[in-house]
Amino acid sequence: MTKKNWFKGLRLNIHAPGTGLALIVLALTQVPVSIKNAAEVACIGQTSNRILKVDKNHLEANMLAVQKCNGGR
Repeated sequence: MTKKNWFKGLRLNIHAPGTGLALIVLALTQVPVSIKNAAEVACIGQTSNRILKVDKNHLEANMLAVQKCNGGR
């Protein structure tokens, strides 16, 4: 089957009954992960800023902030 014929035979319907369920499942699995990641990025930014004011070293401040926000010391 050529590529052109394959695309003709593939008919996707976004109004199919399973589409809504699939979107709900995606939302339930991805939204909590994105909230966690956004909170982690905010924590790293704030912690890095605090450490940077004291140490004046960008690289060290970022490394320490990532360690601290990921559950390290």
